[in-house]
Amino acid sequence: MKGITVFAALALCFAVPAAQAADAATPAASVAPPKCDPKPEYPGRLALQSDNRAKAFRAELDKYKECVNAYLADRKAAVQANEAAANAIIADYNAVMKKINEAQAAAKDE
Repeated sequence: MKGITVFAALALCFAVPAAQAADAATPAASVAPPKCDPKPEYPGRLALQSDNRAKAFRAELDKYKECVNAYLADRKAAVQANEAAANAIIADYNAVMKKINEAQAAAKDE
């Protein structure tokens, strides 16, 4: 009996690092990069002295800002969806474990 316990402990010690290595080899979920190109560049103080160039530069900045804000809104929505899915599986796990614990307690009382 003692030999089985030692074997089980050794098997567990080797199984955990192997499982962690397998998790590390799995690529993370890819996230789409933002497509907010071209990024605005400061044209210089002299170029901004023209009203037309200053208006065009402000328009570029506004367009870039809108793109970045839209990208962030999409990422935040994805984070919230992932969090909701994680909370749902946690609630499901807790319900299953509670049911099993209640069944075990009922079996003890019999």
